[in-house]
Amino acid sequence: MPQSQLPYLPRVDALVAHPAVFDDSPEAERLFAEAMAECDAFHRPRQLYLDHLAQRFRFHPPLSPEPGDWRRLPPLFAGVMKLHRFLSIPEEEVALTLTSSGTGGQKTQLCLDRDSLARVEGMGRVVFRALGFCDPEPAHYLMFGYDPSEASDVGTSWSAAQKMACAPAKSVRWLIRRDPSGAFDFDPEEAARYLLERKDDAPLRLVGFPAFMHRAFLEAARLSPGVKVHPRSFLLAGGGWKSHGGTPMTAAAFAAFAEETVGLPAERVRDTFGMAEHGVPYGACRFGHHHVPVFGRMLVRDPLTLEILPHGQEGLLELLTPYNGAQPNQAVLSSDLAVLGRDCPCGLPGDYLASVRRGGVHQHKGCAVAAQEILNRRGGTAR
Repeated sequence: MPQSQLPYLPRVDALVAHPAVFDDSPEAERLFAEAMAECDAFHRPRQLYLDHLAQRFRFHPPLSPEPGDWRRLPPLFAGVMKLHRFLSIPEEEVALTLTSSGTGGQKTQLCLDRDSLARVEGMGRVVFRALGFCDPEPAHYLMFGYDPSEASDVGTSWSAAQKMACAPAKSVRWLIRRDPSGAFDFDPEEAARYLLERKDDAPLRLVGFPAFMHRAFLEAARLSPGVKVHPRSFLLAGGGWKSHGGTPMTAAAFAAFAEETVGLPAERVRDTFGMAEHGVPYGACRFGHHHVPVFGRMLVRDPLTLEILPHGQEGLLELLTPYNGAQPNQAVLSSDLAVLGRDCPCGLPGDYLASVRRGGVHQHKGCAVAAQEILNRRGGTAR
């Protein structure tokens, strides 16, 4: 058999296997710096565009394994990843390709070889466990996302399925599926009835887009006023807190709404932040802050100068990680505007994402935006 051409990245593997997920020690920084240098040394000779960025940013490689040197790395703009695959490995070594959009348009393609896929799956498991998202009791899963049997390459479907590792599945119901015309659709009454039929049998695990949950909760409250789900139920959202009409909400307001309509305890409402171009999950603590794990970093850059800004100032969000050997997404600059904080009152050390909002004149049509269009076709409002 032909020999595999997958990269050998032992320092990256050591970082991902680090036992303290939210370690902010000098040792953890050393591991991250070494892994970033190893990752960049693999990708740079294989990517001419990285040399172009290096000249533009006056970056003189190689990236050193010294702590903090990774901050010099020129970022790859997320929008460029919609135009090119940037593969650093042979096409036949790609184990999984995930896209960022649910209903067409230009799509980011996150490509993973088998080792990188194993790393990103492992990162999700340890982050969710460390944040208290996991429970040994079997649960009924209501998946407010695209059915992966009909959208296997959509990034949000894949990430939602990964969250099913948080508790054993007693049953699973995907709620955004193709209708007879082939278009994705969502039936809020079906979702509400599924919730009501299983609410007393076992905890519910509600995973996916908040806007769809909001609509289903209204329908459940209409069908069964005063309904209360099992007290160990858990909501794990992604895609931004929104009402069924697409109106932004705070995490606290959405949690209060969930408690009022279906009796889900507000402290058991959490979410995650992530980007298809990046792949690392950032889970929220009880204060709603998305914490940066040991195998990722966040920077905020001035939108005009691209200078790195201090904590507390808003700018373009940059995400860094060395786990992927298939593509050079070790430093990705997004169009999102973010503010970073440090040393959260929840007790976890290090940096956290204090706020994030979409930037730019035109709203990027990612999975959450595309999904909202499905609700809009339904009229958005409860009956």
